[in-house]
Amino acid sequence: MKSYPLDSLISDFFNIFNLLIVGEVIGILGILGNVFTIRNFYKQGFHDTVSVTLTALALSDIGALVTQQGYNILINPWLSRMELDFSLYDMVAVFFFYPNGYFIRVSGLITAFTSFERCVSVTLPLKVRLLFSRKVVLIVNVLIFFLISIYLFPLYYFYCVEFVYLVNPLTNRTIYTLIYRENADIVLHVSYLLIDLAVPYFTFLVTTVSTVVIVVQLRSKAKWRSAVVSGKTQGEKSDALLKEKRTSVMLVTVSLIFIVCLIPHSAVLTALSFVRELKLGGAYFNIAFLCYTFTFLMETINCSVSILVYYKMSTKFRTTAQEMLKVCKKTDLKH
Repeated sequence: MKSYPLDSLISDFFNIFNLLIVGEVIGILGILGNVFTIRNFYKQGFHDTVSVTLTALALSDIGALVTQQGYNILINPWLSRMELDFSLYDMVAVFFFYPNGYFIRVSGLITAFTSFERCVSVTLPLKVRLLFSRKVVLIVNVLIFFLISIYLFPLYYFYCVEFVYLVNPLTNRTIYTLIYRENADIVLHVSYLLIDLAVPYFTFLVTTVSTVVIVVQLRSKAKWRSAVVSGKTQGEKSDALLKEKRTSVMLVTVSLIFIVCLIPHSAVLTALSFVRELKLGGAYFNIAFLCYTFTFLMETINCSVSILVYYKMSTKFRTTAQEMLKVCKKTDLKH
């Protein structure tokens, strides 16, 4: 049996455990959970802006999880060491890695937009419906999907040219591989700075600031609102305030999960910009790849757990989910 250095054995173990086992299981459950979430919001009807935005987030999370599943399967120690008739890393990059980065960025911006919208809701409750109508929110979410596609344009047009058959001089074998343009490194570097560094940190900044403002505003207004609520409409106002608070807490929870799960990956990307040896083919790539197995797993978790948050914190979501499950049980019994 061929032996590998200790760092390779460790890298292989976490590659298999984090990505091929745990990542695949969580990812599959996450895809099913997001499909269920979209169906749930559809059954509720898109009467409020939160449902519209969270549906867009679920769609993006499905895209991220599907592409991550392909990446997890193909980047395994057995397949990567086989003598294949094609360049494995080129195939993975074009069909899974780059699209996964696109959906992760979209999910991040949608999360940031959700946090910002809720921040405006608790600070300017009388103006939020004028600023963020359902039409405005729908347009913003569609624009996020469209604008972040700019991330893929330079990678596919300027960086990657086409797949061709070339002879590998080291093995004297013909393989199906990707050829690049002359200015590929410059294009990739600019795209890396803008999309892999600037966009994620901007997303974290907006999400963090909005979350802090929401928490502070909810705490500062809780006593004041309780004092104002009185008389015959006390119960109705209390229910409305409680619903608003639950929605805000739910979205804050989603934002915190996003920040905790996505910051490690951005930290690794930041390290790559300072330490060239961490890049593919570098002396310390094994270390970077080991970190990737954990950061990709955390991204998978982030895209998969939203349904648990919604079910726990949203009475309407939970009620609709229970009704959907009852219908499914009745259908199974009939068959």
